[in-house]
Amino acid sequence: MTNEFNNLLEEDLAGRSLSVGQVVDGTVVQISEDGVFVDIGAKSEGHLELDQIFQEELARLQVGSQLRVRIIKKVDGEYKLSKKSVDYEEAWNKLLEDRNAEREVEITVREKVKNGYMATAYDILEGFIHHTNFKGRPNMGQGYLARVLDLNRKARKLVFTRRDILKREEEEALERDYSLLQEGMVIEGVVEKLSPYGAFVKITDHLTGLLHISEFSFDHVKKPSEVLKTGDVVQVKILAIDRDKNKISLSRKATLKDPLILLLPGEEIDGHVESLADFGIFVKLNGGITGLVHVSELSFRKFGHPSELFKPGDPIRVKVLRVQLEDRRVSLSAKACERDPWEDVYSRYMVDQRVGGVVTQLLQSGAVIKLDDFFEAFVPIGEIADERIKHPGDVLEENKEVEGVILSIDSGKRRIRVSLKRTAESSKDDTTGYIASADVATVKDATPTAGKVTLGDILGSKLDLTSANIKDDSASKKKEKKVEEPVAEPEPEPEPEPEIEAIAEETPAEPEAVDQPEAVDEPEAVDEPETVDEPEPVDEPEAEEPVAEAEEEPVAEIESEVEASAEETVTEPEEEPEEEKESTSTEAAAPEE
Repeated sequence: MTNEFNNLLEEDLAGRSLSVGQVVDGTVVQISEDGVFVDIGAKSEGHLELDQIFQEELARLQVGSQLRVRIIKKVDGEYKLSKKSVDYEEAWNKLLEDRNAEREVEITVREKVKNGYMATAYDILEGFIHHTNFKGRPNMGQGYLARVLDLNRKARKLVFTRRDILKREEEEALERDYSLLQEGMVIEGVVEKLSPYGAFVKITDHLTGLLHISEFSFDHVKKPSEVLKTGDVVQVKILAIDRDKNKISLSRKATLKDPLILLLPGEEIDGHVESLADFGIFVKLNGGITGLVHVSELSFRKFGHPSELFKPGDPIRVKVLRVQLEDRRVSLSAKACERDPWEDVYSRYMVDQRVGGVVTQLLQSGAVIKLDDFFEAFVPIGEIADERIKHPGDVLEENKEVEGVILSIDSGKRRIRVSLKRTAESSKDDTTGYIASADVATVKDATPTAGKVTLGDILGSKLDLTSANIKDDSASKKKEKKVEEPVAEPEPEPEPEPEIEAIAEETPAEPEAVDQPEAVDEPEAVDEPETVDEPEPVDEPEAEEPVAEAEEEPVAEIESEVEASAEETVTEPEEEPEEEKESTSTEAAAPEE
């Protein structure tokens, strides 16, 4: 009896010592739908409702488990208990210690909210963490290390941060990935993003390299989207690694076969015009190769700008001139695939041919004229006008049509020389030649057919023979030109005329011989080529020398025959000038008749 009384007295005194808000230890005696009943040392068990305990812990409870609970109220002698209150207080105290010690805690991401996520620490306290604290989207229910950024128990405010941890993790991951990479390696990557200057390719979980637009392909790429798109898997080669700047340079082109190796100089291939420039055209070839056709290699045709011959997209056949692998340059020629018009130049043009053209350029030394689509000619300044000029622009204008006579054709040097002033002279020479031939015919008809041969007969016949032997029209024109210039000066040698006229009056048998002095004037003019050796500067002396030689031969024959006839008729000849011998011979011949 005494023991039972003592026990009941202790229980009553213990129950009286329990108060609301007190934290006590207890033992689970029953688990039911109404809650958990815990023996806390009072007359009756305390009641722990299900909403006052976390579900995770409830699932682990069983009869006999030890719990630490808080008395939240007393109703009709029954104590109401709370396990969450004790757990919250313990968690807040731990977080406070962790923040003061700058320790990391494990948080679990629970749900997505505006600008971030809600996460729990110690599976009890719920706080906010910004989305920038994660690299990418975090997995719900996954645990992450974090630190307490802000803690206010009264306001129940809790904010986590992972910035320092994220930075440390990235540095560790980068160091690990860098140790696996080397320059020159060929690896696979995924295109993450395109930019105007290239593409960013992810080559590891933490490393992204830049693939510059110039390293996309051997072909000229204007936009990265023409070759790649986001998400494409590409094979790239590591060109350079800069750990200090955290940069990796990649190349897709280095993994491809160089199409320039397949090009051989001298090979003719087809392509199409990609673009035009003042200095030439760019031609797109097979394999993504772009070559340059310089303006000097476009065509044998004469043109001002490449747009006069081609436009973008035109098909074209070109010949490979040079391949420079180091500079990545290909020199092409379209002209080399055409037939050279200079091979047929002599079938189009010839010396002394009259041609027309358009003045395209005025130089200090002369003018350039365009004969046709393929040929140009040069007019020396001395062959532009009869008078002396200082510059071709004094007489000519660009884009002006002119006519001239071809002086020479040099197919080796690809040169044609033309004279403009000889065009007018050629017209005069044609008229003069016609009159001279008529005069010779008249004299020939007046030549006596019987009796003694006079000096006029000899000279007239020789002139006929000379004009008959000259077959080349070009040589004849040049000879007449050379004779025409000096003949205008030495007119005055009139002494033979009165003597010959006197002799003609004493000869009644042939009255028509009075016209003979005109034939005598001709050899005097023919003798003048000796003074034509120093004419005005002429560009083509070689072409004039044969003419002078051809003309001197008949003159020499005439002089020799005149001397012979003089010896027959004059008994005592004296050594006098040729002109006096001619007059003496005519005087001696007249009395004999």
